[in-house]
Amino acid sequence: MDDPSTQTIKILTHLSKTLSLSPPQSTHPPATLTGLPTSHTGTAYLFLSVSAHHPRLQIHSYPAIHWARAYISNIPTPSAPISLPSSTQETARDIPVLGLLSDDLAGPAIRACVTKDLLHVRKFLAILSLVLEHIISSNANANSSSSSAPMSNSSTTMDLDAPEPTTTSTPPLPSCLLHGLAGTLYLLRLIRHWVPSSAPLVCGAIVHVSEYLLGPHPWTCPSRSPTSSQSYSHSHSPSSPSPPPPEDTHGTTHGDLGILTQLVLTSPPLAASPVLTSRLAALLDLQLPNGDWPAPSTTSPSPHSQPSQSEIQQALDAPPTPTQQKPAAKSSPRPPRGFASGPQGLVLSLLSLRPFFPSLHDRTDDAVEKAREFLWARAVDSDVPAEDVNLFYGSLSTAL
Repeated sequence: MDDPSTQTIKILTHLSKTLSLSPPQSTHPPATLTGLPTSHTGTAYLFLSVSAHHPRLQIHSYPAIHWARAYISNIPTPSAPISLPSSTQETARDIPVLGLLSDDLAGPAIRACVTKDLLHVRKFLAILSLVLEHIISSNANANSSSSSAPMSNSSTTMDLDAPEPTTTSTPPLPSCLLHGLAGTLYLLRLIRHWVPSSAPLVCGAIVHVSEYLLGPHPWTCPSRSPTSSQSYSHSHSPSSPSPPPPEDTHGTTHGDLGILTQLVLTSPPLAASPVLTSRLAALLDLQLPNGDWPAPSTTSPSPHSQPSQSEIQQALDAPPTPTQQKPAAKSSPRPPRGFASGPQGLVLSLLSLRPFFPSLHDRTDDAVEKAREFLWARAVDSDVPAEDVNLFYGSLSTAL
């Protein structure tokens, strides 16, 4: 392992290169406002994080916090709240982007973190206000339906054990980290961390969003649907390239494990719920013998479909049978997936969740070990096609 001075030199070298190749801009065309992972909003957060760990580090004669402010200063803040589709606009293009790919949310969130100003925290919540109103109304309707439903034979059913989904006039809000409410939770948690005085302001939103995700609504991600490029382009320039389609519905950025991770890291007491424990156990059951996780079937359900609660529970509780596993294990090599849709992201999520699920320690450790062995075998296998050198969809996430 490198000594601290060598690590600092490497950090300085990479940050200097970032400043030279992609310096702060005075204006930002809409096509460049692509959210936290891929825009100057994320670069501002990078320099903010460096400033916390290396407060004395100077890059081009200025501390890292100076560059964090420079990158975020000209990112525009929306003048109106994020709107929701009406019941007559239930298309992929009308689904709001509420996760990390939303610069409407990520920009104000990072600005609040950099400035530590509660004014920007309030602006973030104002942009989210219509979404929160919809969530609060949906939660109230779900609770009303639950309380008026006949009592089940089991006296141990928890409040988090959702009732049967009810028919609504609008599609469920997206749930995943990139497009949905898991990303909203991440940004709320980010603000709470960097602006401790904001806790009284953001805690209500955290509770409402978490309750919605734990309610009867199915966990969905627009990028799972055939019209993913349309839903992505709704918040981007038509010339912006669409991201590669997701390889999974259970992974970190597009799938269930990412949602579960943000729920627990934002509100750790939720880990005590048997419902979330069973969800995590079911995701561990999906791991293939070779250490990878299976790709979805070619006939994936529509993100607006409403399966019954019994169908959801059966899918969660039943691990894949050997006959189901063999075709996936013997299939031809799939495209590189990296952190976004591959075992890399699943490993990082499992490691972050491990302390909160002591009953699953052994199973989590076994899953992580098998996944690491799988990733190492692929890394040294000359027959495996070379992956792109990037963090999100490429080989760099394997090093993490």
